[in-house]
Amino acid sequence: MSSAAKAYAWNGDDDRVSFHIDATMYEAHNAIPRNVYGDLDRVVRGDLYYHYSTPICAQRWLDLCNDPGYGHATLLSELDLALPDLVEALSADRITGSFVRVTSLGPGDGAVDERLLAGLSRDFGVSSYRGLDFSFDLLRRAAHRLASSDTVPDTFPIEMVCGDFTDLEATLARDPDRTGRQLFTLTGFTFGNYREDELLESIGRLMKPGDYLLMDARLHDEGLVTDEDLTSGALRGDLTDHYDVGAVRRFVFGPVEVATTATVDDVEVRFDAARTLTRIPGAVNLMIYCTGLDTTLRLTGEPVRRDRLDLAVTTSYHLPALVDWLDDTAFSTVWHRKFDHSAFFLLRRA
Repeated sequence: MSSAAKAYAWNGDDDRVSFHIDATMYEAHNAIPRNVYGDLDRVVRGDLYYHYSTPICAQRWLDLCNDPGYGHATLLSELDLALPDLVEALSADRITGSFVRVTSLGPGDGAVDERLLAGLSRDFGVSSYRGLDFSFDLLRRAAHRLASSDTVPDTFPIEMVCGDFTDLEATLARDPDRTGRQLFTLTGFTFGNYREDELLESIGRLMKPGDYLLMDARLHDEGLVTDEDLTSGALRGDLTDHYDVGAVRRFVFGPVEVATTATVDDVEVRFDAARTLTRIPGAVNLMIYCTGLDTTLRLTGEPVRRDRLDLAVTTSYHLPALVDWLDDTAFSTVWHRKFDHSAFFLLRRA
């Protein structure tokens, strides 16, 4: 029996956890380290594409999750509060009595999925779990957390797929076993790192009609922000509250730290509000960038000097506008739950 077959027919033996490598990981753009880490413009991307790769960047993310100023612990608490309503929404939407097959798009440290799997197992039963992530280091961390968890039942297989979930071979993300419902998850505010229409289109290609997507989003209280609001400087500074912390600076600088001899202490990290990436009315892109970079590339010794280098982009949303926008996509909104600065959404693929 192949390792893939074991992943879908696990019978309680020691092979519960399996790892697979998607073809995107050994294609030309990822196969030669110098092609990535010898090119600063390639490795430092606003969508955080390489921000979780290598042990250094993975640890920077784990440190960020443990920083109380960032709000990861708050997100976990909010998920605990939202789970009963989520289960009720799934039950009302024809999922009653079915097993749930969970596919996590970016498990991170596994903490969100641990809570979700525990909650779903109590009410529906989970038949399989699959985690998709570009970072092999974070996949290992998440697999260890889930496989050793006291709250997640050991009754279903855990499969980890290393690859870019926005560019996966579609067959890898589709389970040949169609028993029960498929629930995809996109958490940790990943939705706000991409152009939203392109991201949902990519995810939609992995799904079949009737599949669900659980996602979260960061919210702001600025109302329906316009380009004029941004140019006038009328926005309050609390848009940066969760990001103006040391752990965020170290995380967003991670790819630069790997690719060059610089550290975050060698530069100044700053923030700009913009609407250059988002396609959703009222949303605000928070651009995180550094100034004064003067260093050399580790792999080539080439000098690098930048007055400004954009490090990351994240987005906060005006909830009513986001709900309206989602209703115009290939997904329908089954349920959503708002908290002070975030919201969860359950979407169904049309």
